Amino acid sequence: MALLIRSDVSSLVPHVRPSKRRLHYVEVVLAMFGAAGAILVLLDVGGLPFAAFKLVVCLTMPGWVALSRLPVADPAARTVWMVAASSSLYALLAALMAWTGFWYPRPVVAAVVLASSAFLVFTPRKEYPVPRLRAHGTREGLRRYRMKAMIPWLVLAAAVAMWVFGLATTNSEVLSDFGLLRELPPVWYGAVGIAVALCAWGVVARKGPSNWLMSASVTSLVVMLYATAGLLADAPRFPWTYKHIAVTNLIAATGHVDPAIDIYNRWPGFFSLSALLGEAMGYRNAIDYAAWAETGFALVDAVLVLAIVRTISSRARIYWTATVVFTLSNWVNQNYYAPQSFSYSLYLAMCLVALTFLRNAPTGWMIAFEGRLRKSRMLQKLGKQRPAAALAERWGQRPTFTQGLAVAAILALQVVIVVSHQLTPYIVVLGLFPLFLAGYFRPRWVGPALLIIALLYLVPNVEYIRSKYGLFSGFNLFANTGYKPPETESVVLGQWVLTGQTLSRLAVVLTLLTGLLAVAGFIRRLLGGQVRTTLVIAWLAFAPVLGLFAQSYGGEARFRVYLFALPWLSIGVAWLFWSGPVRSRKAAIGAAAALIAMAMLFTVVHFQPEADYRVSKNDVLASQWLDENVETGDIVFDSKSFFPLLIGPNYPHYLKWGSVASITDYLKAVKGDISMGSLRKYADHLRGAENNYIVMSDEQKRQAIEESGIDAYMLPKLEKVLAKGAGVENVFNNGTVRIYKFTRTG
Repeated sequence: MALLIRSDVSSLVPHVRPSKRRLHYVEVVLAMFGAAGAILVLLDVGGLPFAAFKLVVCLTMPGWVALSRLPVADPAARTVWMVAASSSLYALLAALMAWTGFWYPRPVVAAVVLASSAFLVFTPRKEYPVPRLRAHGTREGLRRYRMKAMIPWLVLAAAVAMWVFGLATTNSEVLSDFGLLRELPPVWYGAVGIAVALCAWGVVARKGPSNWLMSASVTSLVVMLYATAGLLADAPRFPWTYKHIAVTNLIAATGHVDPAIDIYNRWPGFFSLSALLGEAMGYRNAIDYAAWAETGFALVDAVLVLAIVRTISSRARIYWTATVVFTLSNWVNQNYYAPQSFSYSLYLAMCLVALTFLRNAPTGWMIAFEGRLRKSRMLQKLGKQRPAAALAERWGQRPTFTQGLAVAAILALQVVIVVSHQLTPYIVVLGLFPLFLAGYFRPRWVGPALLIIALLYLVPNVEYIRSKYGLFSGFNLFANTGYKPPETESVVLGQWVLTGQTLSRLAVVLTLLTGLLAVAGFIRRLLGGQVRTTLVIAWLAFAPVLGLFAQSYGGEARFRVYLFALPWLSIGVAWLFWSGPVRSRKAAIGAAAALIAMAMLFTVVHFQPEADYRVSKNDVLASQWLDENVETGDIVFDSKSFFPLLIGPNYPHYLKWGSVASITDYLKAVKGDISMGSLRKYADHLRGAENNYIVMSDEQKRQAIEESGIDAYMLPKLEKVLAKGAGVENVFNNGTVRIYKFTRTG
């Protein structure tokens, strides 16, 4: 998805009188594509090209129908709203089908697409004129300008070619503690460096950024950074992705959810949507497409941030700087195939709707507070030297003719988020509820409505959460961050610097750098007298922190806090450099230096832990075999904590107590007495299963050696016992993974 943005239209066109309704050729073409896509879905035509075409049609048609009748001229907002509207509609339909067991995804998708196509043809839209830019100057001057403008495009094309060549020449089969940092060739680093340089040059150039060039440069940068690791892996990354794949495959195979299985079946929005779209595309196993989620969500989120900043600033330097900062600071790896990634994008879409359509003057008490803040002694003292020509505030009452649709969209997005993820709805409430209450967004009742929607879905599930996880993990801010003090062991400086683990801690540096620059940007805006917008954006950046007073979210709360604060922190960073009325050399140097530093830190932090994120394809194949063959009551022994056992529609077998056992626990229990007798006795002690499976993989041995566990020298001995044991059968072997089976005796 290219970030193709025009600078001459950045908001609504509410005061332009539309022309009479007429059938537009673009919508005729879209309707034809929609009809073709619906037929392909119904006929279940497979293949990658057809799958891509069907997916584009599915995510385009309903959203286009919803938005084409609105006078929204910003292409960034239109693009992401179109995808968000389509996804939300399908998510609600898919969840209803999964809850009821009425699972007919292909007919439903085809019906939605055909209905959208018919609507475009039989309900012509009104035309809203859009201003056109006219070229000025002589032909010779234009020719020279075009030739000069081609240079950065050629440089970008060379960078893309270098990136492709770098991927083709990378050998990443065996990764060390430094992950991909050592394996990626210099040409790859050169390609990323060029892309970063083009983005930095675009925002600091004296004439201002070219939106077409910045669109292509930022898109290329996002793909280079977020697609590299996935393209070099032979299976979806992140071991914890596979439990999400398993839930999706369960819904696709059975056509329904079972709340008794696990928490994912109680929040099925994302999983049922994925199963529905997978069925429509012809890919019924989520493994076939899960790997592309990281790049897809990264691109969508970048466009959303871009569109959000354009609603509060018409300066290209500000919205492009914020977008690049967001891309280079999003190190938390939350773009993978997961409900939180989907819900996060919908959260940004919700904020975009509110900022575009629902802005209003705040209540009287907030206006009084803003006045006191402007007149405070500290701001008066620090702001004496501020320039007189400060940038005007872009906040105030918005056109009301679309308010009803905007409110409906926000409530619908909250419903989809609520049925998809457990945490995101409450971060939405923390951020938006006070802003609606204070009148910055109207109508004010929408804020309480967002909370009520979340609570209504929580009530029937509250006892399950309380018994399994606990509603609250304690009102301890520092404990809920999951922070653990560093060990006080003495280290040698040279060894401390030259370790991958040390490099991973640069994430703290990147986080602090982004946060400090953002706070400085907020302060600079306040000193410039721009209080209202600054208060809103600063609050959205701070609000996620309040969640730390209630939940640790399994030790991951600090990552979610940073992730939800990042779009707004990125705006603060952009304000720091470009809040002045004119471009200055100091601002240009500072912005370029900050972007380059962020790019370097992000590259190290993102690619260093790759060895921990990789999942072997052979491990995946072995897990799929187990999913197809293991039955309820069987025991599976494995020693690798991230072996992707939860991978297919039969994953509920493993959730029953005693169905999965640790080889490490067995080795500790027998204290060196490794034999079939001790193994059978240990298995009978667990639950006396009819069938027992032992998974032995080269990846398990490698991890045991790295961790210096007892498995490192006992696993080979155990496998020799299994290979020669009476009544033991080698039922699976793909070269790196062996699965042994023995049955209960007597």
